[in-house]
Amino acid sequence: MAAPGNFGVYGYGFAAGAGANREDLLDLITNIDPWDTPWVSQAPKVRAMHTVHEWLTDTLAATSTATGAGGVVAVEGDDWAYNTLTTRPVRITNNTMIFRKDIAVSETQRAVNPAGFKDAYAYEIAKGTKELARDMEVWFFHGNASASVTGSSAAARYALGFQGFISTTAAAGRNVSNLGTATNNSGVLTQGNFNDALQDAYSNGGNPESCYVSPAIKRQISAFTVSQQNRNIAAIEQRLVNSIDDYISDFGVVHVVLDRWVPQAGSTSTATAQATDTSGNMFFLERAKNRLAWLRPMQHTLIGKRGDSVAGTILGEVTLEVLNARANYRIARVSNVTA
Repeated sequence: MAAPGNFGVYGYGFAAGAGANREDLLDLITNIDPWDTPWVSQAPKVRAMHTVHEWLTDTLAATSTATGAGGVVAVEGDDWAYNTLTTRPVRITNNTMIFRKDIAVSETQRAVNPAGFKDAYAYEIAKGTKELARDMEVWFFHGNASASVTGSSAAARYALGFQGFISTTAAAGRNVSNLGTATNNSGVLTQGNFNDALQDAYSNGGNPESCYVSPAIKRQISAFTVSQQNRNIAAIEQRLVNSIDDYISDFGVVHVVLDRWVPQAGSTSTATAQATDTSGNMFFLERAKNRLAWLRPMQHTLIGKRGDSVAGTILGEVTLEVLNARANYRIARVSNVTA
């Protein structure tokens, strides 16, 4: 049978002579890059009034059973005796740091009819804000662990992160423990390690109610078992529950928070491989004692026309305020493998 004739091939696209048909382009943009920020999103927000943000901590004198002059157990009618104060408030400091992202879009791009959004500039504002919040979460868990830096006209100012605050093993009590050493880096997390951390925090006066962990460590915690405790699930429900979100301990209920931005070791086969990567950490935090102090809240500022484009910046200035580091606890050098 002969062909019925040339009905015409109109084609589509932007190429020269491509034709009159429209493209089949979905009016939707799919981006699965994570931007969740579990700690930053829930952290209490307070005001900072200077680039150098300061607060005070104090301790009580050690308990005593001393008797006689100057002792806590006194003789009836005994005379007053001079007693030197042994503790006094200590000033803690952290510097604010500027989180910033500049954006610019050509006027041509704003004039065309894109798919997935109406205005390219507004779209970049929304995306940039998410990226900065994510950068903040990463900084405070991964960032500077030695000292805050005042900066200069040629160098950025930045804040001390959680690793810097939760870092000492002092005579008054520790608030960090290492699961491995330079020569023995097995770093395998056990339920005993978890309970030891809670006990140490409690002994120092802390009551952390949340534990922020990486994906690999969340799996290890979910594998914790308790003797004579069963997980009963009706067969008809056709489910297998293998997750622990709340750990009820002798020292209170601890919510286990899965946070993809918490430092996770890179070892993937055996615990001995941890010797080359000791970056794994988990953080026990008391919410009321850890706050974001904002000097300048995060906001978008329109710079204006720059030739044939429109420009702006998203910027905020903030620091980490840890009211008392001993309210928290950190387990360092934790491996992401179980054996």
